[in-house]
Amino acid sequence: MKRLEQWLVRTRAVARSARTALPGRARQHRPVRLVLRLNDIGLAPGLVRSTGQPLGLGAWQEAIVRFTQWLGPVRVAVSGGEPAESPLLEPLVKFANRLECPTHVVTSGLITRDDAEALVDAGLGAATVLVGGVDGATHEQAIGRPLDDAASTLDNLRRVRQGRSRRMDLLVGVPLSAQNLSSLPAIGGWARQAGADGVLATLPLGVDAPPGAAAAVSGLGRDNRTPDHLLEWLAGRQTRPHGGLRAELLSDGTLLVSACTGPLGNLRGADPKDLWEASDEQIRAARQHPRPWDEVELVPEHLESRR
Repeated sequence: MKRLEQWLVRTRAVARSARTALPGRARQHRPVRLVLRLNDIGLAPGLVRSTGQPLGLGAWQEAIVRFTQWLGPVRVAVSGGEPAESPLLEPLVKFANRLECPTHVVTSGLITRDDAEALVDAGLGAATVLVGGVDGATHEQAIGRPLDDAASTLDNLRRVRQGRSRRMDLLVGVPLSAQNLSSLPAIGGWARQAGADGVLATLPLGVDAPPGAAAAVSGLGRDNRTPDHLLEWLAGRQTRPHGGLRAELLSDGTLLVSACTGPLGNLRGADPKDLWEASDEQIRAARQHPRPWDEVELVPEHLESRR
């Protein structure tokens, strides 16, 4: 039964993603993933931010339930400045997996051995650890965190995955900067030696790509998982965004399809389906935007609930 549920999740996502390229009003489109932005730390200027009181755990869980009632089990990505340090992370991963929603966490902070055990046991499907360089200074300039945090997080997740004999995609994401382009081959080698399953370039929204980035990304070597849309963007080819539409929930309950376009409304006391279907303008703007979200949330391409 679980395999069938996960097959249905992937099939629905593919169908909804294909629909994104076709014309139509908001009610004719559906998100293929739900992004939970736990905070706005490190968010680039000009992007939509939360402004009200943060949601409690119960409200976050209720939001996931409402989305699954509307869409069925849906891919859930947890983001926001540093989700690894939020007490909400493990219970949200656990709750989402109970509803058969595959989960993905993107982090640059420290996940301790105990936290790694809790996340893997909760069913975490994938983790992307952000690494900005193989030396402490370059990494900290790109990430704003000590390199030891990322290295420990990667090692803890790898060891727990192995010890539990559990499947989980473990990736290294490299935020591109002018300072680290020449060291991409070294970062790729470091990631493989550290036990990562793959490495990918990333570029946060609102951040300009450094000159030469398109050519430099190939230096990440084998197991390079950089999404095609980001490669096209870096090469100056502005194509329709890949990966289908998504819904993003901010810490105050604000619902977005993209941080580059206006809010759809607030989920407090509202139904996500109603907010979505009343937001023709915002959905249209996101569909026409050349880069409405960070492609890091698209990798791995296939994600399953590992509960």
